[in-house]
Amino acid sequence: MPGVRLAAGLALADARAEARLTLTTVLGIAAVLAPLIVLFGLKAGVIDALRATLIENPRAREIVNLANRSFDAAFFARLAARPEVAFVIPRTRTLAAQGAFAASAAADTAVRAELLATAPGDPLLAGLSVPEGRAVALSASLADRLGARAGDTVRFRIERVLGGARETLALDLAVTAVAPPASFGRDAAFLPLPLLLLAEDFQDGTAPREVPETIPPPDPARVYAGFRLHARALEDVVALDHALRREGVEVASRAEDVAGLLALDRNLTVLFVTIAALGGAGYLVSLGVGLYANVERKRRDLSLLRLMGLSARGLTAFPVTQAAVLAFAGAVLAAALALGVQAGVNRLSFAVAETGRIAAIMPVHLVTATGLTVLGAVLAAAFAARRAAAIEPAEGLRDA
Repeated sequence: MPGVRLAAGLALADARAEARLTLTTVLGIAAVLAPLIVLFGLKAGVIDALRATLIENPRAREIVNLANRSFDAAFFARLAARPEVAFVIPRTRTLAAQGAFAASAAADTAVRAELLATAPGDPLLAGLSVPEGRAVALSASLADRLGARAGDTVRFRIERVLGGARETLALDLAVTAVAPPASFGRDAAFLPLPLLLLAEDFQDGTAPREVPETIPPPDPARVYAGFRLHARALEDVVALDHALRREGVEVASRAEDVAGLLALDRNLTVLFVTIAALGGAGYLVSLGVGLYANVERKRRDLSLLRLMGLSARGLTAFPVTQAAVLAFAGAVLAAALALGVQAGVNRLSFAVAETGRIAAIMPVHLVTATGLTVLGAVLAAAFAARRAAAIEPAEGLRDA
């Protein structure tokens, strides 16, 4: 090991002595590596921006059935058990999922809105207070039209014609939360499932006009006209969409958008790997050839070191150390250049970069690039190292 340390020290001294050659090599490494880092940062930034656009909109992971059908409790239990499903809840018939809301019992005008069932864990109300009992959460547009906010009370009304007489179900509901605009763009009210089923039964004529003080839970044998589910991740949207369609359930989802994003991610990854492999391999070959030429140029000096007792293993450390140091210096310079380019690019305005940046070079990217560059340089130096190890001590005497 002393011989290895000595050869490594001599390699560093040689690099300092030939500063111009060393600087040229470092600049060459940085010139190849910096564009690759910027390219990867652009790829990551574009994909992150597109993913954020979908992820920040909770409806991007939403899947709903299109036509009214009969879904029983077993169907919902099976859906909820799938690892791809984060949330699932029944929906009532489309015609029954409408109600009128007024700011107070004395209000002259009412606003019609869609009725959606909700429960704890609903992504559309993530971080908000989920209504229970006689309570409701409002979409942003409905809250604006009613002038309501969390803590207020609104009047909920549904009408029916039964036996030739018009009857009205009217309930005062406490507003627990107002959903953000991204959750639902239309006028909508999020109700506990028992309250939503009461509204459907009232319109069907199977519920009395007088509402009990405690609304009963749903009958386990009840069937529902539809469902609303949310996938756990964007990648799960496509799988769930295909699985439900195979069961004969027509659904509406953002599966095509998600599939397009995933395909773009894969294609950009293949493109980046191809460019990186071609550029990196070309430069590593040239670096290896340069180190080999350097060994040939210093054969006499290296043979004299062998003559002075330096082992073949120690002599091998000479080109390897130089390659590692040059690669590390080039990678550091490339990282600095890439970060400078990233700062400039992110100041520009791009429609895709709603998150505020188009390039996203992370520390892990820089560490990975540096590690791969040093490893590649060391491997490229192995050819020169083998030549250095083969130098005989007698060569220095012959050339003296």
